[in-house]
Amino acid sequence: MKTQLVNHFSVFGYGYRNRDGKAVLAVKPEGTATVSNIYQYITSESARHATRTLREMAEQGATRDELSDYKKLSFKIATFSGTFSYRNADRLINHTPYLVIDVDDLASETEARQLMQRFIADPYVETELCFVSPKGRGVKWIISLPEWWQPLPFKQQFEAARMHVVFHYGVAVDASGSDVCRACFLPYDPKCYINPKHLK
Repeated sequence: MKTQLVNHFSVFGYGYRNRDGKAVLAVKPEGTATVSNIYQYITSESARHATRTLREMAEQGATRDELSDYKKLSFKIATFSGTFSYRNADRLINHTPYLVIDVDDLASETEARQLMQRFIADPYVETELCFVSPKGRGVKWIISLPEWWQPLPFKQQFEAARMHVVFHYGVAVDASGSDVCRACFLPYDPKCYINPKHLK
């Protein structure tokens, strides 16, 4: 079944511990949101405590598993590339024109901010939203798919975007973004950038 192209996407609440005590992400959506909704959330106080706590944990030497568990249990998530009845690629309802580029493991928040500015100024790809990741050393870049990418299957769209970033910016992109239902954590970032068209 062919999906429609829509400008809203699914959002999910906090994760939980399953019967085995393992932290897992929410799979049933709370509802849908727009780019403007997410900007308002990220720049509000909603995720400030969780973001500060996660960064303090990282500075104090928490393990990767401890940080991962905390993120799953303490941050809401969005699937910017589509709406879903359940967070699974097979349960996609509609696509959006958006794709998330996730760059991790930068040297500092300063480097992340510098990369953000370069992404925002990209002459080939339109930025919809751009913010620093929950741990403070990565960038989440939400872009609009150029028209010539839109007919491609999602994984090919992602690969085109990944190669664009590698070629023009020389940084690695998290390959897990090739999954259309990939969860994007929503942190606190008062310096989050939003395309002005969403504020009209």
